[in-house]
Amino acid sequence: MSKSALRLAGFCLSFPLLVLLVAAVSGENSHAIDLDAVLHGMGSTHLLGTDALGRDVLARLSEGLQLSLTVGVTVVLFGGAVGIAIGMLAGWVGGWVDALLMRIADIVLSFPGILLAIALAAMLGPGIDNLVMALVAVGWVGFARLSRVQVLSLKSVPFVEASIANGTDSAYIAVRHLLPNIAAPLLVEASFGLAAVIIGEAGLSFLGVGVQPPDASLGTMIREGTRLMLVSPGLVIWPGLILFSLVMAVNLLGDALRDKLDVRMEKT
Repeated sequence: MSKSALRLAGFCLSFPLLVLLVAAVSGENSHAIDLDAVLHGMGSTHLLGTDALGRDVLARLSEGLQLSLTVGVTVVLFGGAVGIAIGMLAGWVGGWVDALLMRIADIVLSFPGILLAIALAAMLGPGIDNLVMALVAVGWVGFARLSRVQVLSLKSVPFVEASIANGTDSAYIAVRHLLPNIAAPLLVEASFGLAAVIIGEAGLSFLGVGVQPPDASLGTMIREGTRLMLVSPGLVIWPGLILFSLVMAVNLLGDALRDKLDVRMEKT
């Protein structure tokens, strides 16, 4: 990746970091309602203004940003763990186990990811825990398919065949030999998966099946701001800008990670 792209990633990342830093310094309560300060514009008291209930927009942006990152990392960790385990099992065992697990993955992939997540979130009910479960149920497939392909390519490698011939336990081979050698592409998948989950969380919250008031989410803030966009456009612009900057930065950093790991693999 070029230096200009990395500079762009740093520039995009500076907006979310600045929001977190300034909000922490200001110490405003994101849930504090002030009906005397409804829809105030930018000023010294409220740097980015207030919403329809007089709550500080900057503080709510910070809370929504932290929630997006928390949900994103949680979903990637759990979805990655489930997907990697399923993919490695399918690739290593093969046969009907591989066929069954991959057919399940194909069924999940046959639905648009966001629509399936919406349906699951609607069935489970609103809330952060159910939101995470819905996104994990959709997000494991990419890890599973990638890890399966990697394991299939490593099964015929001499050091793996030697371990099998020596009667080494399959679990030990998976942890000691397979997992370290498939970590690089999985890290790249995780970086792009994080960006997808952040968008998914914002989308589900925007539709009302994700984070619920009074908790702040970038998607929820955009939904609430659309009703007042002509009066106070900042209620939509600020969370939209932060969401765009965060996703763009994560994607650009994912590209950089992929390029760096590809170069290392070519050298080896």
